[in-house]
Amino acid sequence: MTKSSTGVFDPSQDVIIPLGTGDTTRRKFPTLLSAISQIQQFFVIEKSGQEIPDEFLTIQGKMNFFNTGFGSGFVEGLTFALLASLTLPVLSDAKLMTAVANYFPLARSKLFLRTLSCFPILLTAALCCYLSRFRIGILTRKSVDAFLFGRLISLMVKGGLIFAGLTALSGVITRESAWSVAKWVSFERSSLAHEIYRILLNTKPRLVDMAYETVAVFTAAVALPFITIWGVSLVRKIKAKRDEASWDRLE
Repeated sequence: MTKSSTGVFDPSQDVIIPLGTGDTTRRKFPTLLSAISQIQQFFVIEKSGQEIPDEFLTIQGKMNFFNTGFGSGFVEGLTFALLASLTLPVLSDAKLMTAVANYFPLARSKLFLRTLSCFPILLTAALCCYLSRFRIGILTRKSVDAFLFGRLISLMVKGGLIFAGLTALSGVITRESAWSVAKWVSFERSSLAHEIYRILLNTKPRLVDMAYETVAVFTAAVALPFITIWGVSLVRKIKAKRDEASWDRLE
């Protein structure tokens, strides 16, 4: 429905678009929650049964959702890399795990440490799955899909970089290089250097395993929202067709 100059909606038209909604399809979304809030607004419009033109969501609007998804994936990947760099040595070295557990008892749990490094990705994947309830019409479908594809590209790139970095680091770490790094980090204090040296050598065998685990985690983080969102949409479509067929039989 079009608006008059006073912002009042004309009921004689076909499409009702709240005042200012058109601007939101062109603005950039600073956070993931901002993008989800915009999708919720589209959901409210489309849930009312209004048919909104396909062109209402402009190319710039689609790019904004794509960019938000790409940025979200970048932050997820970066946070995962930082947390993994903290938890991996603890998982690899029993003495370090015991020392950390004296201050933080949950560090004794390998499951907790693995979950901690994956938490940002798991949280965002859950938020993406939550979008399944909103993907019902043209605007919400295009917005959600643009966001998901942006996140997909970002996580693919980030996952590839982390995989390459971990496998390369595994080849770089030798006894000589580990000792050199240990002396440099410890400012050549013998006892601390030996501790760091031990941790580095114990971590080395787990780097390649961590690289493949990263690929598995990122693949699951990408696939789960797609499967959930598109699966729910498919079920919703099948249910709608069954309801329509039931009404046709009654008539």
